[in-house]
Amino acid sequence: MSDSEPVVKKKYSVYGNCQADPLGNILRTNPDFNEQWEFVQFPKPSFELRKNDLPEIEKLVGQLDLFVTQNVGDSHGVFASDNLAKLLKPSSTVIRIPNAYFSGYMPEVVYFRDGEPHVTKFCDYHDEKFLSFFMEDPVNAVNKAVNAANDTNTYSRDFVIENAKNSLEELKNRELSCDVTVSDYIEKHWREEILFFSMNHPKRKVLNHIASQVLSRIGQSSTDVRGDYEHLDNTRLPVYQSVKDVLLGDIEWTLALRQQDIDLQTYYEGHAKVLRSLEPEFLRNAYKKFLEKRNIAY
Repeated sequence: MSDSEPVVKKKYSVYGNCQADPLGNILRTNPDFNEQWEFVQFPKPSFELRKNDLPEIEKLVGQLDLFVTQNVGDSHGVFASDNLAKLLKPSSTVIRIPNAYFSGYMPEVVYFRDGEPHVTKFCDYHDEKFLSFFMEDPVNAVNKAVNAANDTNTYSRDFVIENAKNSLEELKNRELSCDVTVSDYIEKHWREEILFFSMNHPKRKVLNHIASQVLSRIGQSSTDVRGDYEHLDNTRLPVYQSVKDVLLGDIEWTLALRQQDIDLQTYYEGHAKVLRSLEPEFLRNAYKKFLEKRNIAY
């Protein structure tokens, strides 16, 4: 091939939740990898794909040489990662990666599924303690939640350590079916700084750890990735003072929603405003179902 002919790059994609595209872009920051590979992005994260997306997805997957994927389960039907892997060329490589999820910093954060979509007008995430305060005493719920977040005794040191340990164990179990790991990095560094903006939105450092292992899995000698842009900091949830006290050093943390910095009072007032706008009986029933599911889970 002459020097004037363009290099035909191999094609790769990263499939999964909101971590997929950031990881795909981080891989491109390795110069050696970027010279050889073209990033083909999925049009949507896995949880947003619908039946009418299938023709586009079949075409996309069929051209890939490298398929980096989270373990997207059978509940996603034809879009389960095992099903998509069957559409690959015989020569293609599959690398299974974990969903980087860690609840160690935010044990109170939950999804209020039984109230959706109405309860997510302000934020997709909810504070379990605030929900309890609001259902018992809506007038004083915001102040109670702010006090709980600032109180050094809300969580004991033992609880924070045990909660982080349990979250890591769950992640390690999920990694048994993966080709790379991320729990090792989190376990080593979680007390040195806050590594997650929310339970499923890790900092770039966490994604970098996954990316470097992907590069190693395909046989690259250089596994360094560059840059410091944070892809997933659009929302930064509260970290209670009693959790911060277990971390090493005085760690600064700023809340944000839709890329706008906010304070604790504003955060909980936003949630309260949404809950007050709901029909009371609907809210009571949704919260009752939420509690029932929580009790079953525990």
